Order: sequence, then structure tokens, then C-alpha cells
Amino acid sequence: MSTAYRVSSPDTTLTRHYARQTAQALTAMVHKRPRVHCITSTVSLEFTADILMAVGAHPSMTMGQDEIADFVACAQSLNINIGTLDNQRRTVIIQAIETALDYQKPWILDPVSVHASEHRRDYALELIAMRPTVICGNSAEIHSLACSDSPYAAQILAERSGAIVAQTGENDLVTDGKRTVMVANGDPMQTRVSAMGCATNALIAGFLALDHDAFDATVEALLTLGVAAEQAVRRAEGPGTLHMYLLDELYGLNQNVLSQQGHIVPVEMLSAAS
Repeated sequence: MSTAYRVSSPDTTLTRHYARQTAQALTAMVHKRPRVHCITSTVSLEFTADILMAVGAHPSMTMGQDEIADFVACAQSLNINIGTLDNQRRTVIIQAIETALDYQKPWILDPVSVHASEHRRDYALELIAMRPTVICGNSAEIHSLACSDSPYAAQILAERSGAIVAQTGENDLVTDGKRTVMVANGDPMQTRVSAMGCATNALIAGFLALDHDAFDATVEALLTLGVAAEQAVRRAEGPGTLHMYLLDELYGLNQNVLSQQGHIVPVEMLSAAS
């Protein structure tokens, strides 16, 4: 965590608040089975679907140009991932977002590797102009989209885009440009499992599908995955079994575990973002 932030100890009251809300959302997920339409990378299709199904959501994955509008129209949220950005995905992504906007569906952007390609970054900025509900990426991706080296890049991007911005890493930041919290859960072994970031974005889309406040939905999704990963690592022998146990932990997660293991921390900026 940058010294540009003042970070206090985990806030017990705030953590319990989010643990309760998260548990309620997970219960609602099972009962409502919201449909989340995912346009995601080829390497993440199965894992993304498994993560959503483990918490009770219903994933759909079609990229057919002739049916994408129908699928997005009947979904409760849309997940856009630009990891494998081929021509088919480019065309379908625009159609899907336009449909989501027409039907007032929330959508999330996963700006995979925008820091590695100027062409890809420019495309992601075009998508951001279409007003995503949430943008979620790692530090390098968020800084690239904010066009800033500032430690407050996430806040800058949130203010410019109007989106909730989640900056993932060792600790995850969630901000709307003014308020910021840190979700201090998760385990380094998560970085050894392919498509973990892709699945994280899909899980946020799952919480968005429940008609949540977007800030709260993002925090709840990151808390869910972080706590489940910590629990799974205790049982896992390596990345292969982590994949398996993570799904089991997501399936059985409850309020007591979230309250006991969750770490939600209010974050204060030490100076104004520039």
C-alpha cells in the first residue's frame, strides 16, 4: 500500500456490516439465480462459469452476433473482458454494451493488459466512454486507463468515468472517487491459478445483478472471493487443488466466516489526487 494513503486497522463494525450484506446477497443469489452474460477470454470460460454457478448465479457465454442482443436483454448484468480481443469479440462487445444500456443493465469492464498495448488501451477507453458501472483491473491497468502515475489513479479514473473502480492486488481498493475502502483478504496462491482476475470480474457482475448499490456490490464480491480463497488455501496443496477447494468454499460461505475472516479497512488519502 502506498504511503500516499493512511490505512487504519480493519474496521470491525464495517466488516460486520459488509459480512451481513454479503451473506444476504449470497442467499438472494441462490434464490434468484440471476443471469450474468459474460463475454470473456478463451482461457477463462470454464472457470468463470464455475465461479458464478458456485454462488448460485446463472452464466451465459454466447458471442453469436445474431443472438447477443437477446441474451443480454434477458440477463441481469453484463461482464466484458477484453483478454482475447479478436475481431468477433470487438464487434459483439459493442452490440452487448449497447443492449445493456438500452435495457439499463449494469455492466463491468475488465481491461485486461491495457498497459501492454496502446491500441488495446485506446479501445478500452472507447468502451469506458459507454459508461461502465464498474471497472476492475490490476494496478498497471488502472494507472494506464487513468493516464496517470499518481498513487490516486483509481480515484482519478473513477471521477473521470463515473464508474466504481476496483484496483486489485495484494490488497484490493474500491473507490467512487471520493470514498475508498480496502478489502484486505486473499492469498498469493491465487496468482498461480489462470483466469482468477477474469473470474473476479464475473463475480462482481453477479453481485451487480442483484440490483445492489454498485460500490457495495463490488466490495461484497471482493470480500467473498478473498475470504473463500483464504479458506481454500488452508485445504489446498497447490494451485490445482486451490481451484477445486475455492469452488467448494464459495458454495458454503456464510456470515460467520465472513465476519470472522473479513478485513474491510477505510482508506484516507493524505493529499488531494492530481
